Amino acid sequence: MENKNIESCIAACEKCVDTCETCSTENKETAGMENSVELCIACINACNDLITTSKNNATNLDELCKKCEQACIACATECAKNTDMENCKECADACNKCATECKAMLEVAA
Repeated sequence: MENKNIESCIAACEKCVDTCETCSTENKETAGMENSVELCIACINACNDLITTSKNNATNLDELCKKCEQACIACATECAKNTDMENCKECADACNKCATECKAMLEVAA
């Protein structure tokens, strides 16, 4: 994979982690937001796994890219239901961007 693609994906993952952390923290005590919080945490974990592995120059990132893309899509879909809440809107946007970057990285690897 090209370094530029990896760097772009890592940057999107880092942004996604930040927004998911904010979103999950702000929604933690809100009734009815349990699924959103769980999906944010799953997204954080998938992004962090991909970031760590990418920075260690692993050669096969396909599985982690797919996992990250899926986690981001699930989180974005859930948070998009709550765009009246600024933290959810920002989270959905960051997750969609991250999913797009993961998909692009997979296409380069193919």
